[in-house]
Amino acid sequence: MRLGLVSCAAVLCTLPAYGEPTTLPQSVVNALTPIDSVPSKSALNDAFPPQAALENLLTIALNRTGDLGIELRAIRALPSYCPPTPQLCGTGTAIHDSLVALIVSEQAAQRTPQDLLRLRAAVEALGQTRTGLASDVDTLMPMMTSASRDLRATVVRALVNVCNKQAIAPLNKSYATERVAQVKAEIYAAIQDLGDCSN
Repeated sequence: MRLGLVSCAAVLCTLPAYGEPTTLPQSVVNALTPIDSVPSKSALNDAFPPQAALENLLTIALNRTGDLGIELRAIRALPSYCPPTPQLCGTGTAIHDSLVALIVSEQAAQRTPQDLLRLRAAVEALGQTRTGLASDVDTLMPMMTSASRDLRATVVRALVNVCNKQAIAPLNKSYATERVAQVKAEIYAAIQDLGDCSN
């Protein structure tokens, strides 16, 4: 564990004081900024010190003082480090717990546009962990009352990826109150898809 922390510090140099930008090596910036795609696991593994890619990625994803675009890409890249199926990337794993904590903290914040982007990235990434957990449904569903149409649509897609039938009943309620036709259509499709889930 100590070795991981040392290598993390080596990549990020030293974490800046609040409000100061984090300086990342160019190889890390390049790995985290592909055009129109999520950073690949192989590129991230090449950019970071051996055995420390996930710790470094988590540090960048949770650091609110760096470049927002890099932070969002780091958040979205986290699920690529989930263990292969049939193992779960659920409660107790650094990826899952960090994403849930990020979602909870961003929900509690007075949201700026940047906070909303962070929240949407974390919601999308939590869905990509494909845990099947009812607790993830509980984490995501409160955001279906958000004023943000984009956030509601992101939540619906994440719920489909989580794939737990316990999302069906609350989504039916959201369908009844949803006023945006596009989101309403996504909710309807999600309800049909969730019927095929095993959980």
